[in-house]
Amino acid sequence: METIFTSFKGLFTEGNISQIEIPKIQRSYAQGRRDARTTRTRNRFLKAIYDKISLDEIITLDFVYGEIDKDNKLFIPLDGQQRLTTLFLLYWYAAKKENLNISEYAFLHNFTYKTRYSARNFCEKLIDSSLNIEDKISTQIEDQTWFPLDWKRDATIDSMLCMLDAIQEKMIRHNPRQQIYAGVAIATYL
Repeated sequence: METIFTSFKGLFTEGNISQIEIPKIQRSYAQGRRDARTTRTRNRFLKAIYDKISLDEIITLDFVYGEIDKDNKLFIPLDGQQRLTTLFLLYWYAAKKENLNISEYAFLHNFTYKTRYSARNFCEKLIDSSLNIEDKISTQIEDQTWFPLDWKRDATIDSMLCMLDAIQEKMIRHNPRQQIYAGVAIATYL
């Protein structure tokens, strides 16, 4: 088993993987649930990230464990799906807030969900969307022509929308690009 200490983007550029696929056995994305306990946990988690990146310090987000399909360069996380999804959303937010060229965040297309088609399609559409990052993100996404109404009942998508709003609230007055792209590290056991 190999250990890599890297950023989310680094998983794609420094490791032997070209895609991360959340497998069918994983539960729905939960860090964006709207109950009081999860809200407290989410707020503490985002505050910890914000506090470190505001000081240009690296934050370590524990390990992500999984297996690699070496033939397809596919990483299948067995533990860490929640952190990986939150990092996907953080990187997306930073890219959109800073109006990055697609080439700088195209690697996000290599993060996908096998658990359900709606989550997979949502992630794909989100990456390619054009939104006004100053307005409430979830409302804008829900108003997009590509957003079917039944996605509002999907637990993973609802949690992602909630997390995106929380990220926006925390990072709106901050220039997150460099700090998030370089300062949020995870230890990955492959």
